Amino acid sequence: MLIGAAVAALLIGPVSDASSIIIWEIRLPRVLMALLVGAGLATAGAVFQGTLRNPLADPFMLGTSSAAAAGVMIAGVIHVGGYSTLYALALSFALFSIVLVYRIAQINGRAPIQTMILAGVIVSLFFNAAVFLFFSLYFRESFGTLFYLLGTLTEADPTLIAISGVLIVAGLGVSWYFAPDLDILTQGEETAGHLGVDVERVKKILFVAASCAVAGAVAVSGMIGFVGLIVPHMLRLIVGPNHRTLIPAAALGGALFLIVADTLARTAAAPLEIPVGALTALIGSPYFVYLLRRRQRFGQF
Repeated sequence: MLIGAAVAALLIGPVSDASSIIIWEIRLPRVLMALLVGAGLATAGAVFQGTLRNPLADPFMLGTSSAAAAGVMIAGVIHVGGYSTLYALALSFALFSIVLVYRIAQINGRAPIQTMILAGVIVSLFFNAAVFLFFSLYFRESFGTLFYLLGTLTEADPTLIAISGVLIVAGLGVSWYFAPDLDILTQGEETAGHLGVDVERVKKILFVAASCAVAGAVAVSGMIGFVGLIVPHMLRLIVGPNHRTLIPAAALGGALFLIVADTLARTAAAPLEIPVGALTALIGSPYFVYLLRRRQRFGQF
């Protein structure tokens, strides 16, 4: 299904008689970027939901996505170092948001999950405000920056794709490696501790891995919402809650979802293009309400 969606994305577009240049130099990099970004956001969502044992957790809840976007905005302001500065700031701010959430929530060396969620909401609101402050001061007349804030895959630069790919694959690999510990964490921190899991250490590793994936995604695509929220839910209903299976399934599902969404975004109102982040929100909001009602009906939520 993923391969079929990718092939369709290469062939479908406002230019019906697409030449090889359009397919290989414009559409293919964009499909690859959608694949990586979708996989990274969905993997991060699955990790955050499992670690926090909260079905509403996603890269936006802990401020990771908005913090990485703030780092990208600062890189655009200082114009120093090129790609290295862009990714250094995106990753640094994403990790800083997690550290900040952890420090705010920490009590006697431990960070209770409920407190972390509240701290995450506060940090997310702060970095969202910072992002739009930077936009108002430095990028107000930039249409490209506005598209970035709404979420877009138009800047399919091969170098950016490669660097983001390394971060996303690394985050996915580490998350998958610690999947057995994550399964135990979902049973509760006290139970996990009794079963020999170093709870705080595993939580920190998983948060860093998920933050790497989010930073890699946000650096190239902006703040695309709902992929990390609804895709893990959809796949959990299909493959079950075991994270050894769920994490790779969520990565593939996120890639498929974003490739399809991006294809719709650039063709539905052609020759105009809809920001893919706006489209994922329009699709994701009602579908998440459906999932919420369905799980409530069966006592799972």
